[in-house]
Amino acid sequence: GEEKFVGIAELKGWGYSNSDVRGYINALSILQDYYPERLGKLFILHAPYIFMKVWKIIYPFIDNKTKKKIIFVENNKLKSTLLEEIDESQLPEIYGGKLQLVPIQDS
Repeated sequence: GEEKFVGIAELKGWGYSNSDVRGYINALSILQDYYPERLGKLFILHAPYIFMKVWKIIYPFIDNKTKKKIIFVENNKLKSTLLEEIDESQLPEIYGGKLQLVPIQDS
């Protein structure tokens, strides 16, 4: 009866100026320690070069089970990869699905 979630991390525009390695490590620690086995999959899209450098620092702190759930999606396989785990009706239109996203301020 445990629910799992699927996340999409869109990293387009991510850079060193908006990164906080300690914050990422703490967030991973909270998820792993207090919400174990809730993550179904985490898809990382458009990861820039600088993110991959930070990723090498963060990676050792991630539990092995969690590591297996993190998927870096190739740009040319974005829609097909996401549709393997996410129903088309729940996949945002910007990724090839049918779900319209509504900005929080408009909801």
